[in-house]
Amino acid sequence: MPDAYTLVKQHLEAGVAEAATNNVDLNAYGQALVWKLIERYQESGRSNADIIEEIKYSLDNINDDNTFHVSRFTKLVRSNRVLQTS
Repeated sequence: MPDAYTLVKQHLEAGVAEAATNNVDLNAYGQALVWKLIERYQESGRSNADIIEEIKYSLDNINDDNTFHVSRFTKLVRSNRVLQTS
């Protein structure tokens, strides 16, 4: 069974390929993907503030080699905070 990152990589590669086949600009596709993800987070009950915090955290923790070495969830668990999604 593939993990979340493997699944996302497969889906993203397929989506980028389909976008290219349909002459959809990669930047336009990426922006639409981000907006749809944000909408899905909102539909699941996450607040805008929480979504913004997660996006900022991800951007603040990207390294020069384009990897994320610490997850926000891990940081929250280690600090004994509970992430509320309601």
